[in-house]
Amino acid sequence: MDEYDFLGEIAVADSVDSFDRAITPFFGPIFQAKSILAIHFHRTRLPKVLFRWIPDETLRQLFDERYEKLGFMVDPFFHRAFLVQDWEACLLRDIAPDRFESSEYFTNYFGDTNMVDELGFVSRIDNETAVHLSMGRNQGQRRFRSNEVTKFRQCAKILAPKLRQILINQPTEEVVEAQPLDRRFHAMAQARHTDISMREAEVAALIVQGHSSRAIGLKLGISSQTVKVHRRTLYKKLSISSQNELFGLLVSYVGVDA
Repeated sequence: MDEYDFLGEIAVADSVDSFDRAITPFFGPIFQAKSILAIHFHRTRLPKVLFRWIPDETLRQLFDERYEKLGFMVDPFFHRAFLVQDWEACLLRDIAPDRFESSEYFTNYFGDTNMVDELGFVSRIDNETAVHLSMGRNQGQRRFRSNEVTKFRQCAKILAPKLRQILINQPTEEVVEAQPLDRRFHAMAQARHTDISMREAEVAALIVQGHSSRAIGLKLGISSQTVKVHRRTLYKKLSISSQNELFGLLVSYVGVDA
């Protein structure tokens, strides 16, 4: 499919299916993508996968098993989606927390999937919902280069508003409520008959996302030393000593196979 055919199909797309039929055969070859997916985010509910093209069976299985249960809660694109006013196209590494690549989630999820890079956009629909489209590359491929990012951003000028409009026009579907990550940590501690404060739960949520103590302090408006105190207290209460154990408790609580 050439670019003119692609733009023509996008122009007349009036459903998620017709949007997908245009995106996948065009983005796959032109961006050398090994995965393409679109997700409808809700601030307090489980996400809905609109479509996903993942030829690699292992990657597809991991995504299907883990993303809706846990992955979206620590996905930088999910958190970014509710910070932008309109839409934004970016690389995962440009919006990820400062310690994201050393986080247990990164090791578990990206290590198992063999993904090496992800490029996508987020587009706000309203105060509570947003849509995300991204594509990934696997081991053996180079990361996306600046000229490819520029081309994707040019495409996103058309794609982001179009996909948003398609979702606005489609019937509202029943969605499942989902606890925010900090409340999940609080509930997990209670299930273990352990009393942690909501501040400690907030710190726990930011730790597993890959934020450093300094970054957590900036987000919560407290000093990095206070963050470290909360971290030590949290670990002591939960009888753990590391970030990977904290992540493991969350994985066990939400019922994800690690």
